[in-house]
Amino acid sequence: MSTVKKQQHFVWKHYLKPWIKNDKICCSGHGNIFHTSLDNIAQKRFFYKSEPLNSHEFSFVQSFIEHLHPSAKTSQFGLLRMYCITTNYDDYLQKCGIEDFHGIVEGKFKSVLAKIYGKDLSFFENDEDKNNFSFYVGCQYTRTNKMRANLENAPLKIPESIDKEKIAKVLSLLMGDMIGNWVFSKSKLTLLINDTDENLITGDQPIINTKALNSNKYNPPKEIELYFPITPKIAIYLSDKSMGEQKLNVKEVKEFNEMIIQQSKEQIYSMDKSDLTAKS
Repeated sequence: MSTVKKQQHFVWKHYLKPWIKNDKICCSGHGNIFHTSLDNIAQKRFFYKSEPLNSHEFSFVQSFIEHLHPSAKTSQFGLLRMYCITTNYDDYLQKCGIEDFHGIVEGKFKSVLAKIYGKDLSFFENDEDKNNFSFYVGCQYTRTNKMRANLENAPLKIPESIDKEKIAKVLSLLMGDMIGNWVFSKSKLTLLINDTDENLITGDQPIINTKALNSNKYNPPKEIELYFPITPKIAIYLSDKSMGEQKLNVKEVKEFNEMIIQQSKEQIYSMDKSDLTAKS
């Protein structure tokens, strides 16, 4: 029998490894800066535990999907079906089924990540690799604690018979698929190279929409451009135009780091305390 995983990560531990130094990552959160292991950050107890939807909640999600473009409905209903299965099968699947799903997404992305480490962008010209990359980006963008909270507080007309927390768990899956579709079908990729002495940082919202920095729930972003730090020296930028490789200067590195800070919910991560001291 599979072991139930209580502490469930909403940022992939393997992704965070480039920020490790001496087996620890430097974390800034709640006014403190400390070194810790990857096991202790970007996680919550049973974060992905799925809850059965009542008839009103199921109808709400179903209506949400029905209003999408027909080409999106097959994958969206597939994700809804998967979520519902995890709520009704057994205790393990209810507590860990969605986390296992994200583990599969991460596993398919791992070889693509290795190519990005080597500054090899050929994966974007291979449909299978591009699909694995795109779906991972979509899922990682929407699976976080911050995005869950954003979805719970979204200005949607939701009846009292509907639990917003449960709906947010389902919508995070559906929105991840939608973001992934945008990445695959419309975005172009730029590799950002940081050869400066300033390190790129990341956070508990590691992929951010740079067009959402001044938005709120009453004024949502109308555009999307995604920034995704990969290591302290490499990042990915997804937009409607590609610049191939672009070298960052110190000012640009600091600007991207500030965006990560602004979009984080509770924690930001770096290799060294010095990378965070001036930013906390």
